[in-house]
Amino acid sequence: MDAFAHGGDLDGYARRFPGRAPLDFSASLNPLGMPQEVRAALHAAVDGCARYPDPFCRELREGLAAKWGLSPGQIFCGSGAAEIFDRLAAVLRPRAALLLAPSFSEYERALCRVGTDCRFHMLHKEEGFAVTERILEQIPGEGGAVFLCSPNNPTGQAIAPGLLARIAGRCGETGAWLVVDECFGGFLADGRERSMRRYLERYGRLVIVRAFTKLYALAGVRLGWCMAQSPALIESLRAAGQPWNVSYLAQKAGAAALGCDAFAQESVRYIMRERAFLSEGLRRCGLWLCPGQANFVLFESADPTLAERLLPHGILLRSCADFRGLGAGWYRAAVRTHAENVRLLETIQEVLHGKNDHGTGHVL
Repeated sequence: MDAFAHGGDLDGYARRFPGRAPLDFSASLNPLGMPQEVRAALHAAVDGCARYPDPFCRELREGLAAKWGLSPGQIFCGSGAAEIFDRLAAVLRPRAALLLAPSFSEYERALCRVGTDCRFHMLHKEEGFAVTERILEQIPGEGGAVFLCSPNNPTGQAIAPGLLARIAGRCGETGAWLVVDECFGGFLADGRERSMRRYLERYGRLVIVRAFTKLYALAGVRLGWCMAQSPALIESLRAAGQPWNVSYLAQKAGAAALGCDAFAQESVRYIMRERAFLSEGLRRCGLWLCPGQANFVLFESADPTLAERLLPHGILLRSCADFRGLGAGWYRAAVRTHAENVRLLETIQEVLHGKNDHGTGHVL
């Protein structure tokens, strides 16, 4: 398979194992799938694909603004959160940036493309990979930036609200930009309350990034967005790349998803139950689990080839060997449906404890 630094490479799996439909635990998406309202909106929008999409995403930005108590001029929409990070790097061009490690690799990739000196606040297993007050001593000065992910990927840890507030305050003192990735925030029971949105009026150099990808299972549609205090920054983000960056289908899907609050709430309840079940099962397999709150679980195995050994069994795990601060033997598993979680646990037990490591030949 071609090298790919993220999960969800189902096409690569299909080329290696033709005729098999795997269970994908490598991409952390809502196991309940796409809301019916969003599915219907996508079907209804097909004919509109013959026209250019709105280059300003007016309907979607107005809906987001109403939901989050902002003006449309404080919102920028992009083709997934990854595009937002690319544009932020191009616009902010920080001389130095502080990142978490381990964390999502696209921050570093985007910043390195514009010549930023990337530094790292290392997270430690002994501390449950939690962000600690040590970070306050590392925040860069004027012209710098801090990129945080809460809940963090791949650890699943949400940063303590009090510490986030202190980080924002420290950035305000030094003049550094603070970019907070809340793409997994929708999976927290108190995700809205934990959001940094309430600090937006106080800090002019705060940017909050969110996405429709995970909670609404829209990974193939590509839709992310960010909010900031300054419409001037939003305009700079718009000018930093091509027009029509958000497709017609994505705009209609996002607008429909904004009305799916009941679906989102039920998804969170379901995932919390299944996360507890999956976590306990992994512990019984003799694995060390990182404490976390997101819709995925980070765990450590003594077997550095576990992900590879699961492939013939029709299961994709995300190997975290390429994450800074982790290495071989670390894995991330998405929380899926109960039956699928049972299948994962049974297969890991089988592979790790020697019952049968030759693949089941089962086509799912």
